[in-house]
Amino acid sequence: MTARLHTPAPQSTVATRLAVTGGEPIVPRGYTLRSVWPRISEDVISRVLAQLRSGLLTEMAALRTVREFESEMAAYHRVRYALATNSGTAALHCALAGVGVEPGDEVVVPALSFIASVAAVIHQQGIPVFADVDPLTYNVTANSIQAALTERTKAVLVVHLHGLPADLDAIRAVTEPRGIPIIEDFAQAVGATYHGRPVGSIGAAGAASLMAGKNLPAGGEGGIVITGDRELRNRAVQLKCFGEAVAVDDDYTLVHETMGWNYRISLLAAVMASQQLFQLDELNTLRREGAAVLDRTLAGLPGFSPPEAIPDVEHVYHMYRFRFDPEAAGLSIDRDQAREALKQVFAAEGVPLVEFQNVPLPGHALMQRRVGYGRGCPWTCHGRGDLHYDIHDYPGALDAIRGSLVVGAPTQAAVANPEAVARYVECFEKVAANLRSFELFAAELDARAPWDNPARLF
Repeated sequence: MTARLHTPAPQSTVATRLAVTGGEPIVPRGYTLRSVWPRISEDVISRVLAQLRSGLLTEMAALRTVREFESEMAAYHRVRYALATNSGTAALHCALAGVGVEPGDEVVVPALSFIASVAAVIHQQGIPVFADVDPLTYNVTANSIQAALTERTKAVLVVHLHGLPADLDAIRAVTEPRGIPIIEDFAQAVGATYHGRPVGSIGAAGAASLMAGKNLPAGGEGGIVITGDRELRNRAVQLKCFGEAVAVDDDYTLVHETMGWNYRISLLAAVMASQQLFQLDELNTLRREGAAVLDRTLAGLPGFSPPEAIPDVEHVYHMYRFRFDPEAAGLSIDRDQAREALKQVFAAEGVPLVEFQNVPLPGHALMQRRVGYGRGCPWTCHGRGDLHYDIHDYPGALDAIRGSLVVGAPTQAAVANPEAVARYVECFEKVAANLRSFELFAAELDARAPWDNPARLF
């Protein structure tokens, strides 16, 4: 049975035993605490149904509708151009082509991100080079990017992970003197701002996924590229659709001038994302309000740390990722035991915690085996057959993975649901009230480093 959003809250269980040691769980057995995401209002349903009834379901049949959506996204982000695609990965690929990445060029990518960030580089036959992340913000830094740059670096891909903008001013101070463009992957950060500017609009280009689990959800899959550079947009357009060319008057013509893919967006995805855009700020405010409640709770509990707060930056909490240090809590268990115990304890209470990536991207099979297109390409095809990736070169990413967990399934936006937030608060406080029981439970676990297990997303 699934608990509805307005199910009466169970009595506080803070003072009781943990469920793993025989106590009553916070969420009664037989119920599942689940947030509904995306939040689909009647106007969204009406708009999608109207498009469905029109029979115009492809970009070719309803080009004006797609252009309207692109204009809305460009206006929201205060840039001149936007380009809709069928996925975030496609958007990244188009952006890479737009900034001029060619086969054999190196692209700096965060060591902690979703696999699409690196796959898009390989799609463009580029060579991924990894930069470590700050274990507290989970983002790349100016110093880690500086260490990854070489004479072959053509672009830097900055991911605003979990909805927290990276420090773009410091990063630009490193890249701009060398003429290296920044692509912002803001898939988890649509609506976030950095010094008052929407993320995605600050680098040469921004690219984002609009998959239904993101802060700005489309109907299924979708993506967007944004930029203020006309020529960059036009090169991205060519990759998106069979070498399509854009004339001076912005007319699109299929002239097949260069190699291109078919990355056109579904009309149903586009119209849903268009309607959701009008609710984005309101829903992001809900996320921030939920995060603030969790922040206040964790700040007062031994060993727990809320996500980093950065001045003049608006976080949109696609994921709420907290840290736990058993030593700071006065416990004798190690961090692996603590992490596994937290996962099991919260699951038993009915409020799950998850990992986001248990292995840094350099440790994923794609990078370890350098499968690419076969025969080791693009590495062997461009004189980089000697390049190998070792996760231990990225201690910040390892520290982040080992010492932190995420509240709820990110695609369900638990942090935007006040009732879910309240249950998580109860569970954090319940653990803090039963630290010795928690310690004894954790001490019995045969835990190991997360990256000793096969790579997984959650």
